[in-house]
Amino acid sequence: MPKRSCNRSHSPALTLVLCLGLLLGPSIDAGRHALVDRLRAEGTPAVAVTRNAQYSETTYSSSMADCTVAWIVRDSEPDVVRQRARCVAPLEGQLPLMHAIGAAFFHQDPQAGAFRTLFWGRLTPDETRGGPQEMAFRLALAAFHSAGWDPERGKPKDGDINGFVRKLANEAMIYPELKALFAHLERDITFSSAEKVLVMRADKLPFYDRLKQQGVRASDKLPFDCLTWFSVNEGVTH
Repeated sequence: MPKRSCNRSHSPALTLVLCLGLLLGPSIDAGRHALVDRLRAEGTPAVAVTRNAQYSETTYSSSMADCTVAWIVRDSEPDVVRQRARCVAPLEGQLPLMHAIGAAFFHQDPQAGAFRTLFWGRLTPDETRGGPQEMAFRLALAAFHSAGWDPERGKPKDGDINGFVRKLANEAMIYPELKALFAHLERDITFSSAEKVLVMRADKLPFYDRLKQQGVRASDKLPFDCLTWFSVNEGVTH
């Protein structure tokens, strides 16, 4: 079978979405078709750069329809970028905005060379109810399949829960969209820290129907949310 590759003759944002299809699987659903058509019609999203002197921070933001994504950089933390999103679109739909923001940031921000940490916040933030749940779902499902997780007690069998989630998130690769995004930005990204991990009965989770299809029982207690940090480094790890 010939090796599939990405066609980089398209715009960066469109290329990223097309390549992500190869990363996540051979099928392209209706949502991806709609996103691809939209990017072909609208092109690369514009990025607004605003400066808040009061808080000594710079914000890079981009919007498409009812979706807005921002990276916030504070002078006091030159190595940290804070991701913020007001969007109900899945992570894949946010990629063109994040790619445009990342490209602008790395090209013009004087602190870009110091960037080492992406603070993502919660995997299921309250302000995006009904929005992206991919990473939360993948984390819960990975824990269910992990020999190191006790679904009856809702705890790892050994070690602390923060360390367990960090290791599991990387082993199960719950963030392929971000991996693809930063590869296009010639960077590597790794889930580096988890705090305040939340555990809940599976039947109380918004994606229980999907978990149930994978054999998860209603009473299984699974991790699904946490405060999340990623480490970012130059170069791409394959």
